[in-house]
Amino acid sequence: MGKQRIGARVMNKILFRVVILFAVTFPFPLLADAMAPVVSDQWLEKHLGEKNLFIIEVSNEASFEFSGHIPGAVFTEKSFWRQEEADGALVRLPDDVLERKIRELGVNAGDRVVLYYKGDNLNEVLGAYYLYWLFHYLGQANVAMLERGWSGWLADKGPIENQSRKIVKTGTFVARPLPALAISTDELFAIKDKYTVIDGRPADYFAGQGKFPSNTRYGRVPGSINQPWADYLGKDKDGRIFINATMTPALLKKGMISKKEPLLLTCFGGTGAAITYVLFYNQGYRNMRFHDAGLRRWNARLLPLVRDPGPIPDKSKRGVLADYAGKGGILAEF
Repeated sequence: MGKQRIGARVMNKILFRVVILFAVTFPFPLLADAMAPVVSDQWLEKHLGEKNLFIIEVSNEASFEFSGHIPGAVFTEKSFWRQEEADGALVRLPDDVLERKIRELGVNAGDRVVLYYKGDNLNEVLGAYYLYWLFHYLGQANVAMLERGWSGWLADKGPIENQSRKIVKTGTFVARPLPALAISTDELFAIKDKYTVIDGRPADYFAGQGKFPSNTRYGRVPGSINQPWADYLGKDKDGRIFINATMTPALLKKGMISKKEPLLLTCFGGTGAAITYVLFYNQGYRNMRFHDAGLRRWNARLLPLVRDPGPIPDKSKRGVLADYAGKGGILAEF
């Protein structure tokens, strides 16, 4: 038993040495034409039409075609990149399928990729942030988030086009997966007591006083801390949802977390933790692992949860995200 414990500790150290190595060697700072992790509307407008600049909008086909889009952009949807598994968890598609889908968008090896979302519903916002992490996971360092999405672009009177970009040929994008950026549920359970686990759900859900409708259990991973991504959400005068991707997360303002400290990011369905990933990355944090399956898989396996004392609230109570349900009042499952 003692030897097994020593072996487990050694393996955990090896896993995070891989992550730390990634933080040092990830090629973003070495690229001559590297973009910042978050770009402004002014930067993007200045560089529109440049060779090897590829723009992706996360929305839906009708919005892309009839509401206009940034010149030269192509569109995708959050659901194109994930699959549901037998236990109900939603996770990324296999690496070879992801590579093929990115090529089908027209992305070439060496392209600079800028992501933005329309913001008509939360899934569009979450989809853009998730795709950002996916590009990093697949080894694409030169990717940027547009600072405030479509809402900011309109506010700054950026140019708009209605003509769709025709993808004339498949791109040459090559996936070079970095497994150290992801963490499985088994790994999270094994090392949760050794490293900082950040849960991105709303504060009352984290406390066990509320939950998403499709969540089967109340509570949080023991020892985890809370950084609600919902705190970053805003709405413009036309009701579009946006996040200012340059803002500093509250946990970082408090000086609670070192950039050298390994961080494990989770939420309920996985994609919400991608917002934490991008905002932390923009603040210089690199030593992060993303729990794609989220608490859906944790709960399906009946792994331990803790919750604050007090009665379970009325299930009919409006949650903090209700105002961001989107058109038709349908609340995305995260």
